[in-house]
Amino acid sequence: MTETWSRVRWTEARQLTSSLGWASDDKSPDPGLPPSAYFDALREAGQAVQAAQFLGLALPRWEAVAWAARSVRDLRTDEVRGPAEAEALKRALLWVQDPTEPRRRAAYEAAQAAESSSPERLAALAAFFSGGSLAPEEFQAVQAPPEAAGKLAAGAVLTAVFSGAEPWAALERCFEEGVRLAEGAGGAG
Repeated sequence: MTETWSRVRWTEARQLTSSLGWASDDKSPDPGLPPSAYFDALREAGQAVQAAQFLGLALPRWEAVAWAARSVRDLRTDEVRGPAEAEALKRALLWVQDPTEPRRRAAYEAAQAAESSSPERLAALAAFFSGGSLAPEEFQAVQAPPEAAGKLAAGAVLTAVFSGAEPWAALERCFEEGVRLAEGAGGAG
């Protein structure tokens, strides 16, 4: 079972499931559970994809981007990553290392050049959508939806996992990293 997720600010899973558009039914875990217990219940029910989506949203934005960027880095080889995808991943990882506004905007620029369905692009977009304005700097600020970074991060992880061999084992490894981040460990990249 998952330990306490000290970095997660949510106290009940229902605070997140509504942002995912999930309705409760008889097969769903109790949405009143703490996020860590809900995540465990999803995994135990064989709902690993939903567990990844839930984890991406449960994590604070920096941790979600760190989870995505590190997972993509570890799951995809340079042989399958084109130059534009490599640059997008590099920019996402640089933002994780030092989450400044110039690095956030650089991640967006790199994401624009990457293949639209690549996990590297999704990780870089997660960094861009993590905070700050989406508009160009000379325009009035436009904030991202609060769930955008987490959803993009989960998408990056899932896309990377399912682009390789043995996706379920790979997803379990990604879960280990995500849970470490939720618990407050794994801060150094």
